[in-house]
Amino acid sequence: MTSQISRRKFLAWNFEAAAGFLGNVLLPGMEEGRPFFRPPGTGDELAFLASCTRCGICRDVCPEQSISLFTVSSGAKLVNTPYLDPNISPCTFCGKCIDVCQDSALRHSSLVADRAIGKARIIESNCLAHKGVICDYCVQGCPRKGVAIAVDNGIPVIQYDGCDGCGQCVQNCIADSQSILVELIS
Repeated sequence: MTSQISRRKFLAWNFEAAAGFLGNVLLPGMEEGRPFFRPPGTGDELAFLASCTRCGICRDVCPEQSISLFTVSSGAKLVNTPYLDPNISPCTFCGKCIDVCQDSALRHSSLVADRAIGKARIIESNCLAHKGVICDYCVQGCPRKGVAIAVDNGIPVIQYDGCDGCGQCVQNCIADSQSILVELIS
């Protein structure tokens, strides 16, 4: 004799099974280093993903249009969450994305605790100054001149502890080949 189960119980069992599967598959990968930049004020990735409602307002208010949203092709755990690429469009740390975040996924307290979203690295083989050309456009473009990047004997030098990875130096570089790259903090 077969027993009937209610629609509610059937859905509950399926939901539990799906949640268990996703927890076992997705969570370990999320705890590893993320291969992309999050907006300032993000903090812990798991807490961010749990609280972000994926509304996209942070992207809409960004005056630099630095924030983009992941698409479905990036996977279910990332879809419609914000990311940025300071190598393409710099972040000014204006805080507007944090101000409009209704679910507190982006927080001023996280920004104060650790402002850095990445660290710049000079690619010496492409850098004009390293080739003997007088050039300091990257230094002039840096909002934290002397703290994040300085000139030593005509050569730009990244001050690792002072760099926040904003990408202004990348934007200002005039070399034909990319001479500065903002990298994720490991």
